[in-house]
Parts: sequence; structure tokens; C-alpha cells
Amino acid sequence: MKILYVDDELLAVRKFEAIASTLPDVCALHCFTVPLEALAFARLNPVDAAFLDIEMPGMRGIDLATELLKLDPGIRIFFVTAYDRYALDAFGVNALGYLLKPYNQEMLARELDKAKRMQDIPRRAVYIQTVPCFDVYVDGALFPITSPKPKELLALLVDRAGGTVASGLAITLLWEDKPDDDNTKALYRMTLKRLREILAAGGIDFILSAEGPAKHVRPETFTCDYLRFLSGDREAVAKYNGEYMSEYSWAEETNARLTNLKESRGARG
Repeated sequence: MKILYVDDELLAVRKFEAIASTLPDVCALHCFTVPLEALAFARLNPVDAAFLDIEMPGMRGIDLATELLKLDPGIRIFFVTAYDRYALDAFGVNALGYLLKPYNQEMLARELDKAKRMQDIPRRAVYIQTVPCFDVYVDGALFPITSPKPKELLALLVDRAGGTVASGLAITLLWEDKPDDDNTKALYRMTLKRLREILAAGGIDFILSAEGPAKHVRPETFTCDYLRFLSGDREAVAKYNGEYMSEYSWAEETNARLTNLKESRGARG
């Protein structure tokens, strides 16, 4: 893979170079300490994956990621940061993973393996609508999910913008009238299994992570009005009409947050 690494600290660059040089999946590595120089390079050269520091002078890693994805939506984005990954979910940037400092060879190899596996994902255009209600479109056509609970579980995962959802939280929100006991846990597992079957039948199961007990969607594999809103996309912000996943009561908290964000952006604008 052709890898791009951007960090304004030279020592951090040297560390990444030293570790990456030991990994067979890296066929070319290009490192930069100036984000704009990295962006100029990516305009002229193919890049498979980009590892970006978050805080850099001139252009933050999150902004650089946005520009790189405009050049090539297929670039796999990773943030190299000392921050907790859950704090980064709010930025709404489609990142495949996070390399937490201090990292080692095993951690970098694991993230590279994610990028390598992403190369085999079929390129079907998946669009997820959340305003005013939740629906999924594949190649421009409505993708019917007729089973209510699997559809609601997918909606909850999308609401978390790539953050993980533990079974306990899913049970609390999706089955408010049921106790968190073995029967409800079994119901959750059946619902998750059915969701995977529905997505697999449509050839879009790649949008859902298969790793670990806590599940999450892979935002880098689809477009979504909600994620575009979070990233500040003007069209998505204008589209928002005060309703978000209106069929789900648990979405009211996010809806209130979106309303506040739109009002604050309007005040600044």
C-alpha cells in the first residue's frame, strides 16, 4: 500500500518511518510535516491510506482529511492522536481508525490490515438519510428494510457516527419496556443477526463492522446527511428542518443537538 503520513513534529515522523519500514504491507511511504505539502502531493500521486496527526499549525488533521477525501473518497483515513477516539466521533469525519499514541508495531500493523481489507470492499453507492426520517438508498434506489427492529438498530448505529454501541445500550434504547436479562440479550443477538442478513442480501454488509462485541458502522463506506451536517456541509445544514429520525424517540437528544448547532452556525454566519 501507498501510505501518507502527516505530523508537524519531526520526531513523530521519524518514529512512524521506523515502524512502517518493518511492515510488509507498506510498499511506499511519503511523510510530511506541512499539511498543505501533503495535500499537493496527493493531488498528483495515488494514496491508499493516510495517517494524520490531529493538531497541526495551518491546517488541522481533520480538515486535511476532508480535503483528501474530496480528491479520492477511497482513501482510508486514520488519525494518529493521543485523544480518546470517542471524543473524535463528534467531528463527523469519515475515519477508518485511530492510532493512539504511544503506539507500537502491532498497533500500526492492525490499522494497516483494516486498510488492506477495505481494498476488497465492493464499490456500491450507499446513501443513508436521517432527515426527516431514516432510510437507506443503494445506487439511488430505496433499500427496503421491512423488519422494524433491525432497521432501528442500524439507525442507532448511524446515530453514533462510527462510535461503538454496546449491547446494553442498544437494549435500553430499542426495548425500553424489557429488562436487560438473558431473554432480551438473545433478542438483541437475533436482531443483529437479522440486520447482517438483510445487509448481506443487498450486498452492503460492508457498512457494518464485524469486529468485537460492540458494533459500529463504517462511515467511510457510505454517505449520510447527518454526517455531512456534522462536518459543516452547507447543503446538509440547509436541508435540516428540525426533524431527525422522527420515528425514533431515542433520537430526540441528537435532534436537539442538531437544532442548537444549526442555530449557532446561523448566528455566526
